[in-house]
Amino acid sequence: MSELKIEKPNYKKAQNSALKLLKECGYTKPPIDPVQIAKMLGVSVHSASFENQEVSGLYDFEKNIIYVNNKDSVERQTFTIAHELGHLKLHSEWVKSNDYKVLLRSRRDKDPIELEADAFAAHLLVPKEMLTKYRDIASVSDLAKAFGVSFDMMSNRLAFENKYVKYRPFNNS
Repeated sequence: MSELKIEKPNYKKAQNSALKLLKECGYTKPPIDPVQIAKMLGVSVHSASFENQEVSGLYDFEKNIIYVNNKDSVERQTFTIAHELGHLKLHSEWVKSNDYKVLLRSRRDKDPIELEADAFAAHLLVPKEMLTKYRDIASVSDLAKAFGVSFDMMSNRLAFENKYVKYRPFNNS
């Protein structure tokens, strides 16, 4: 198995893969449960304590287990599970190779493989079609709660879709 080298993330591939998986799993409304999706794929999810708190999680392909940091918020854990499912669906050969590595949060933001998995997670947890149904009738906080994601993640999703309306009232709590 060779090292996975990509120059820049393929966001369309990540989106299409996430939407295909949602369809296969039968999701039509939020919240999306990545633990349930993992189970449908035969992957176990376990809570773990990491010595380095900059580790959110990892996918162990040999045991077919996703480990998530038990010190993270529920919303962060949800995103981490979806992110690791992204690696499974998008980068399975890389995950099985000797080149697979766990990156610290502070080092992930520029890595194209990690950005691709983040995009997969964002589209899996907050698919555009579902977001479109609710974005004009709910605040950012309410949308985050409905989709089971953090306020920041929902804000980023809305910004990505370029549909954020600045005058929309929201509660930042």
